[in-house]
Amino acid sequence: MAEVQQSEKPVTPDNPPSKPARMNWIEMMNYFIGKGKIKRAAIFDLKGKCLASSEKERSIPADEATTIFKYLGTEFKGLTQSHFGLFFGEHRYICFRVTKNTIVGWTKTDFFVGHICQDVLIIAFASIEVEPNFSCIGEVWTFANELRSRMEISAFIG
Repeated sequence: MAEVQQSEKPVTPDNPPSKPARMNWIEMMNYFIGKGKIKRAAIFDLKGKCLASSEKERSIPADEATTIFKYLGTEFKGLTQSHFGLFFGEHRYICFRVTKNTIVGWTKTDFFVGHICQDVLIIAFASIEVEPNFSCIGEVWTFANELRSRMEISAFIG
């Protein structure tokens, strides 16, 4: 009789997901969310088409993603630019630009980071809780670097 293998341990903050050598968009998103710090996230192409999203994230309309792309495509003048609002589902976020490629928005309970990495937009949400050793911007930038390196390898391999 064949031995039944036990399933892998569930993904938790103490047991982060393993990073396979090759991942599709959805697997990359699950890896990103599976680390446990980001509540929900999505990746969009330049036209606002959702390439992947976490199971909990279905409330980002394509027009809001294209608005972020357009805003980040304007000239960056530093943190002196005015704040503006974006709606994700029923929630209105007050937003401002952090860097040439990064925008941050917040409500009373959570915030999001939007970051352009090559030709895709990563949007990630986290709770507004003071948590030592965690930066949503840092998590998104780290994920963007991993994503960028995978995109460059894929382009090289063909």
